[in-house]
Amino acid sequence: MTVSSATTRNSYSGNGSTDVFAYGFKIFDDDDITVIIRTDSTGAETTKTKTTHYTVSGVGSSSGGNVTFTSGNIPASGETVVLLRTTARTQLTDYVPNDPFPAATHEDALDKLTFIAQELEEQIGRSLKVSQANVIATAEFTEDATARANKLLGFDGSGNLQVSEGKVDTVTASVSAVSAGGSPTASATYTASTGALALAFGLVTGNTGATGNSAGLQMTFNNSTSDADPGAGKLALNNGTLASVTEMYFDDADDNSADISSFVQSFDDASNATARGLIHIEKEGTASTFALYKVTGSVTDASGYTKVPVSHLVSNGTFSNSDGIRVDFSYSGNDGAGSLVNISEDTSPQLGGDLDMVTFDIVTTSNRDIELNPNGTGKVVIKGNTNQGSVTLNCEQNTHGQKIIAASHSDLNSSSGNPSTLTLPSTGDASQELVSTSATQTLTNKTIAVSQLSGQVAISKGGTGSSSASAARTALGLAIGSDVQAHNADTVFKDVNNTFTAAQRGSTDTDTSNAGSVTLDFDTNQNFVLTLTDNVTLANPSTESVGQSGFIVFIQDSTGGRTVSLGTDYETAGGAGLTLSSAASTTDIVPYVVAASGRILLGAPQLAFA
Repeated sequence: MTVSSATTRNSYSGNGSTDVFAYGFKIFDDDDITVIIRTDSTGAETTKTKTTHYTVSGVGSSSGGNVTFTSGNIPASGETVVLLRTTARTQLTDYVPNDPFPAATHEDALDKLTFIAQELEEQIGRSLKVSQANVIATAEFTEDATARANKLLGFDGSGNLQVSEGKVDTVTASVSAVSAGGSPTASATYTASTGALALAFGLVTGNTGATGNSAGLQMTFNNSTSDADPGAGKLALNNGTLASVTEMYFDDADDNSADISSFVQSFDDASNATARGLIHIEKEGTASTFALYKVTGSVTDASGYTKVPVSHLVSNGTFSNSDGIRVDFSYSGNDGAGSLVNISEDTSPQLGGDLDMVTFDIVTTSNRDIELNPNGTGKVVIKGNTNQGSVTLNCEQNTHGQKIIAASHSDLNSSSGNPSTLTLPSTGDASQELVSTSATQTLTNKTIAVSQLSGQVAISKGGTGSSSASAARTALGLAIGSDVQAHNADTVFKDVNNTFTAAQRGSTDTDTSNAGSVTLDFDTNQNFVLTLTDNVTLANPSTESVGQSGFIVFIQDSTGGRTVSLGTDYETAGGAGLTLSSAASTTDIVPYVVAASGRILLGAPQLAFA
């Protein structure tokens, strides 16, 4: 093969779940790839072991292959995966005199040398070097390792490499006092031109007492989101986003190896239906990094660790892997045994203030009624606030409703007294209904202004005094052909045979830019004109109707050579597919008929219209 790619490494970010990572270069042996895991927070790098930590596939493939991590070794979030080609510096190709020339073996040997050269170039690219216009006359050290130990690497007066003691000629120091409770200071200033070093210290007066241990559980944060034991003395969350956490995983011990399992498993002891208690997590030394959760249900002993269901309340900042954390827990009060369940024992209960329902409803059981029974001349009043008082009557699914609403303050204030009274019918007779859905309902002894009428009104009830449609039109001032459409004998009916005396045209969709997947709209259009600017696929439509027919016109753009692939709903004779003219700016016409749902039959194309 030819070696057209200079790629010798691939890098990826771990996420704790992805176990397969691709490498995009050829290798001759599964030992020719080195796998390195870098911890982003510390910069520590670990070279992994084949078989123990990972396996390799795709050896010998020019396009590369995959590195698959074994169970328990999957790269976590905050880790970088580096796949590096490291071809063995060996020459194993043996040429036998007078044998046929082994072209493939020879090519592999050349490829191997090219790979080694690429890898050396990659290593040199990560080294310190001078530009091509610069020269270091002496790039070697004459000093041995003992002589170079604890020395500085630098350049002599000629610009050549050397090691030196790195001494300063002059050191000055000053000390100042910092009041008790303040913070000590220190600074250093080096003057290269003179070799002078100036030191300044601010020392705290008085003694600083020992730092006491913080309250709460002392633990270590593990950024794994897996439902598993987070490790000795560690706490993990089931989501990397603090606001999305719904479960915590506590190890059975804290940082001091004390058994905390009984304490953690008591987090659900409070008999509170909504919040058993509050858990506060704070990063040690950084009070601004914290999260507060409420315990929402029963905890689970998971053998070696405890799972606690929670709901996020508030948080700030983020926790990093291995952060020291303090965990505090406070119990919620129990639901009181004497809480108000019913008031049946009190035959005349009274409220000492307003009854605030918040987001709750007044409900009954067993299809019981809710009765409001004012005393004497008292009445049930629906008060207004910023809007008028209203009552909404919902449908059976409580998704829609109808509202009865009072008149506005301005309307009532302009009237004398209380003129608006709605009296409901006194009997169950349908004719007495205030509002009826009956088409024959008769409204008697009522006067309705014309402005109050809406919808369709029968001629005999239209207020014109007319007994015929002609007289009603005259009374209403309507003219045939102007206000009312005149009868036309040429109106087409879909259930009879029609003879057209004028040309009929199906709607045509003209699309001047087509690339990728195209879905024809058979519901709106009958004919289609597609100018091909790229290779396209006619996707299966969902709007075709059986019996529909028409044509599809394909026009090659100024480049030409565009092809059309067919979805499974399109059929051609003998399954031959659709072959179009390839010349630029040519036009092909393809007829079609919809034979059934999901079956569009294409006729033979008429090709190469100029």
